[in-house]
Amino acid sequence: MKKITKELLQRIEGEATLELDWEDDKISYAKIKFLNFRGIEKILENRPFLDALAITPRVCGICNTSHIIAAINAIEDAYMSMGVDIKLSKKAKQIREFALNAEKIQNHIKWLYFSILPEILELNGEDDTNIKAFEGKDWIKAQKICSEILKAMAIFTGQWPHGSFCMIGGVTCDPTRGDIYEAMRYLENVIEFCEKEIFGVSIEEFLSFDSSVQLMGTTGSLQKTVGTMVEHNVSHIGKSYDRFISLGESSSKKRPKKCLVTRVINADISFVSESLKNSFFEEDGYTYSKSAMYKNKYFETGPIARMMIVKNPLIRDFHRKYKDSILTRVVARVSEVAHLLNKSKKILEKIKLSEPSCISPSIPYGSINATGIGRCEAARGSLLHKIEITRGMITSYDIITPTVWNLGNGSKEEPAIAQKALMGIEEICEADLVFKAFDVCAVCTTQ
Repeated sequence: MKKITKELLQRIEGEATLELDWEDDKISYAKIKFLNFRGIEKILENRPFLDALAITPRVCGICNTSHIIAAINAIEDAYMSMGVDIKLSKKAKQIREFALNAEKIQNHIKWLYFSILPEILELNGEDDTNIKAFEGKDWIKAQKICSEILKAMAIFTGQWPHGSFCMIGGVTCDPTRGDIYEAMRYLENVIEFCEKEIFGVSIEEFLSFDSSVQLMGTTGSLQKTVGTMVEHNVSHIGKSYDRFISLGESSSKKRPKKCLVTRVINADISFVSESLKNSFFEEDGYTYSKSAMYKNKYFETGPIARMMIVKNPLIRDFHRKYKDSILTRVVARVSEVAHLLNKSKKILEKIKLSEPSCISPSIPYGSINATGIGRCEAARGSLLHKIEITRGMITSYDIITPTVWNLGNGSKEEPAIAQKALMGIEEICEADLVFKAFDVCAVCTTQ
């Protein structure tokens, strides 16, 4: 048996190391190491609980909106556990959802052009300077369009990153009709880019697709990505357990769900657990990442989980052909952009500015003694925040991020999601591609 360690992988959020065991010229086991500890959970302890709304967005520079929404959901859940009625206006809910959608859109586009397309072109043996990171023409256009959707978000959040725009009972912004027009203008620019560069067809036509054949009849970066992966026989690699979980709320799903292959059933967050096994907090540990499990089993979270759970026809068709492989994972994440753009446009069209932005409950902060759990569907998957408050102060804070679900470490007998996806791969470049297909976020993992 030989070992290969790939230090400091390029084009991911933060830093990570892969240590790969090889037997018979195949990966037999993988250790995924996250080596930079940040300690946000400890920083939050013994602070006024409203500090969570300023500190948790600093967990990550990419998915900060997800963290503040999970945090405010946890705080509002704590209020409700004390019998305090939290009344969110439809307007406040729409603003929160629009900001979260915008964050996912920019994340998915950046991931496609920064992490996936360069790897795909290396497989193809092409030297396409158009998508070369930091200087290629298409790469620059993609980064600029991400700025457009972030500008639309910042109209409501005040800034990006780390906008603290949520408050108990709603949001802190009170947009005007002019703000909505401006946000729509930015959104239309993003839609135009995605239709021309990514999907090769209109958003409406893409959303009508129910088969991989229809997608392959288009032009654009998604079709090119799929075609290259099939051509180079990497479309079937990266399979894991074919178990999916989605715990956060969305406009299409209110209750936590899980999916076993294609069978969708309800989930219960009380069965979610964390493990410190293999972490530096235990003997012989090698990473700062925890691992998350549901009923002591590993489940994959993220766009592929969300799409499988809502029974999206296009992703179900890819799944029939390729199961939970890297190809299905990539198509699901890029396809979600179209759904998010469509939902976001409808939000801006329907928002009622006359409704209140915030309906604050009248209860002294120092009288709060409660525990709350906040859930949210972040770009990379299900995000959970759990807060314990005593006399208005945080006594405990726990964060379970999507990358803890997907990129934690199990054992050789029972590997975690990404570990299992890497096992059996024969080439380092293919292992690199499978790893990045999970949209790695080291800073969230070691928060």
